[in-house]
Amino acid sequence: MPKKPSKPHDEFFKATFGRLDIALEYLQQMLPKDIQDHLNLSALERINGSFVSPQLKEYFSDVVYQCPIVGLKKQSFLAFILEHKSDVVTHPHFQLLRYMLDTWEDQLKNKKALTPIIPIVLYQGKKKWIKRDLYAYFDKKLPVSFRPFCPNFDFFLTDIQTLSDEQILELNKGLLINTLLMMKHIWEPEFVLKNPDLIFIHLEDEQYSDFQISILAYFFKNADIAEEKVQTFIKALPIAINKNAMSTYDMIVAKGVAKGVAKGIVQGREEGREEGREEILIQATREMLLKGFDYNVIIGILHVESEFIDGVRETLLLEQEGLLPEDTSND
Repeated sequence: MPKKPSKPHDEFFKATFGRLDIALEYLQQMLPKDIQDHLNLSALERINGSFVSPQLKEYFSDVVYQCPIVGLKKQSFLAFILEHKSDVVTHPHFQLLRYMLDTWEDQLKNKKALTPIIPIVLYQGKKKWIKRDLYAYFDKKLPVSFRPFCPNFDFFLTDIQTLSDEQILELNKGLLINTLLMMKHIWEPEFVLKNPDLIFIHLEDEQYSDFQISILAYFFKNADIAEEKVQTFIKALPIAINKNAMSTYDMIVAKGVAKGVAKGIVQGREEGREEGREEILIQATREMLLKGFDYNVIIGILHVESEFIDGVRETLLLEQEGLLPEDTSND
C-alpha cells in the first residue's frame, strides 16, 4: 500500500461535509429543535470562500454554510462553521474564536450586517473529548466577580466515537450514515473489511458513484492492509461498488508509485546522477506494468514515452520467459 497522506481525515471531511446534502442531513438530525425552529434549513447554502486568514488555514477544514433566520423583518442569516478534529484539542475555543473574529471584521469592513455563527466540531479520534467552557481555561480560584470580563461562548460537539452503530443506522436514510460509520471505524480496518454490508449500506445506486469513490479512497489511503486482503474485500462488495473499488485502489497505488518516483528523481538530481533517474523510471514502469496499468496511465504519471514503456515491457517479457535473469535490484 502507498504511504498514508498527512491529512487524510480532513480530506474526507471536506469531500463529505462539503456536500450540501450531507451537511443538511447532519444539521437536521443533530441540531437541537429550539435552534432549528428559528432557521430555514431548506435554504441552506455553502459559502464559497471563507474569511479565514492565511495564517489560520492550517487550523481549519474550511466548511462553512449559512441559512436564513425566520421571523425577522429584515432578512438575516446564521452561519455554521463545521470543523473537523481527529485529535483532542486542549483549547478549541481559541481556534474557533479566531475564525469568528475574522468573519465579523470582514463583514464590518464591507459594511455588512454581523452574522451570528454556530461553531460545530465533529470529532472522530480515539480519546474521549472532555468538553469545557472557555472560562474553565482560567485559574479556578479567580474571584467570581471577574467572570463577566472573561469571554465565553459555546460550540456544538459531535463525538462520533460515542455514537453506537445502531444510533447511526437510526438516522434517516442518506449518505450521512455511511460517512459517520466510516469515520468511526477508520481506526479499525479489519472491522471495515469484515462488514462491507454495514459500511456501504444503501450505496449501490449509480447516483452515488462519486461518493463511493470518496469513501473508498479514504479507506484505502488509511488502511495499512496487505494487497491480498484488499482484493478479497473488493470481490465481496456488491457489483455496483466493486468496479469503483478496483479502479480507486489502482489509482491510489499509482499515485503512491508516482510520489516514490518523484522523490527518487529529485534525489537523483541532487546527487547529479541522470542514470539514477532513468533507473528509477525503469523500476517504476516495471512495477506498474506488473500491476496491469494501461500505457496511458503510466505515461500520465511517469511522463515517459510509449517507446520507453515498450522497451521495459520487452525486457520484462524476456525475463518471464527465462531468456534473461530476473531483476533483483530491489532485493
